[in-house]
Order: sequence, then C-alpha cells, then structure tokens
Amino acid sequence: MGKKRPRIKPPGENRAAEFDMTPMIDVTFQLIVFFLVANDLSRKEIVDLKLPQAEHGAEDKASEDIRVILNIKKPADPNQRLPTIFVRGKEFDVKQLSRELQTKADLKREAGPGSPSAVFALIRADKDAPWQHVQYVMQVCADPKIALYKLQFATTKSADGKATAVGQK
Repeated sequence: MGKKRPRIKPPGENRAAEFDMTPMIDVTFQLIVFFLVANDLSRKEIVDLKLPQAEHGAEDKASEDIRVILNIKKPADPNQRLPTIFVRGKEFDVKQLSRELQTKADLKREAGPGSPSAVFALIRADKDAPWQHVQYVMQVCADPKIALYKLQFATTKSADGKATAVGQK
C-alpha cells in the first residue's frame, strides 16, 4: 500500500470558507487594554480618605461634566495652615484651585460673568482634616468670580459605609 495523495478539488467545486482569527484576537486585546485604562482613569478623582459619618444623606448621582470633586487630605503636619487639595488626582493649593474652578465654572455659565454656573462641587474632606481647611475651600467656591451652583459634602453612613452626598444650596 502506498501513500494516499490528497484529493485536489476541481475548480468549480465549493470550498469551505477560511477565516483568519488573528485580527479578531488583536481587536479583543485592544478592547481589553482600553477598558483597563478607562477604568483606572475614572478612579483618579477619588482620593483614599476617611470620610466623616452622617445619619442622613442621599446617594450622589450627578453627571460628571457638571460636578467637580474636591478632595481635602488630612495634613501630615498639624501646624499646616493651608489645605492639601486634590482634583482628578492632581494636587492644588488654594490659588491654583481658584483658577481651576473659575475655568470649569466659566465653561458651564449660562449668562455673562457674575451669573451662577451650572457646575457644583462635591467636597470630600478627611474626617481628621481641620475644619479651617474645609472653610478655605468653601470660600474659594463662594468667590463671586466663580459662583458655583451648589456645594455637597461627602460622608459615609454609619451602618453600611456607603458614601453619600449631603447638599447645601
């Protein structure tokens, strides 16, 4: 018995369609990388803080384009006069924060200068941060040149530990 020769199909006979999976695998890996990076970027707004507890509050469901999250960390030095503020993972001092908020507020201002902006601030302050640091940030937000729509304060519920935001108008 000799070797079997592969059967060669005549030119008119249908062949099964061949499919190259390499581009499909490439696209799948690129989508995985995209979602990993996008997920990491969305968490940069939140700094790890010990938030104060509140008995009452409402879950924050605000749109990201009109809300600015201001994180106030507990100072390493108890004698530190000015707050350490983080916005989108970037550290700001009070003057830089004022410029940043004014830029964001101007983008969503309905009328001319001096009118309130549609932007509001969610203040997330460490429970061990001095109250004066929160006060500095509130004063920046209340500046007539900035005129934010409202302020909210992030807290945790004592029972389940979920973050809530209590509004102040």
